[in-house]
Amino acid sequence: MLRGWREIWMVGVATAASVLAVSQAWPTAVGSQAALTIQVHKARHELVLQEGDQVLRTFQVALGKDYAASKLFRGDGHTPEGRYYICEKHPNSRFRRFLGISYPNIDDAERAYGARLISADEWADIFFANLQQVVPPWSTALGGRVGIHGYGGREELPIDWTEGCIAVRDTDIDYLYDVVPLGTPVIIGD
Repeated sequence: MLRGWREIWMVGVATAASVLAVSQAWPTAVGSQAALTIQVHKARHELVLQEGDQVLRTFQVALGKDYAASKLFRGDGHTPEGRYYICEKHPNSRFRRFLGISYPNIDDAERAYGARLISADEWADIFFANLQQVVPPWSTALGGRVGIHGYGGREELPIDWTEGCIAVRDTDIDYLYDVVPLGTPVIIGD
């Protein structure tokens, strides 16, 4: 049962977005001619860069401390699961380079709103950011600033050590940073 104008507004927005989503394919990376895709297989600790159906390169990764679980809220140490996109690029970070992914996505926001972790306004902010393929709010209870980064000159560790990010060797993040444009789909799963 709807509880007020915000819920009615959210149903209207969700309906409009569903129609839009059905009428459009997943957008390709900004400025790319062939669709690059990043797939992260958490159980295999692999990141696969693909162009269409062709695998360009495969990288070994370190994940969040509890990699098997999906991210639920800020500080849980889990790597999210779902369909995201590269929403920002930072050439310098404490872990060498950083490719931000669009966590939280609309599915993450739906779960959080249903569990009353975020407000209707926060849900809407996440929804519209994802619809426009920009950086979603990273200041909600869901957390954010999840991405793909290097080790930042540190020794490679044979354990999962990130707070939820996906870590690759420094030489690998240099390569990815140079070839992966904003908007590139990132699919994270088992």
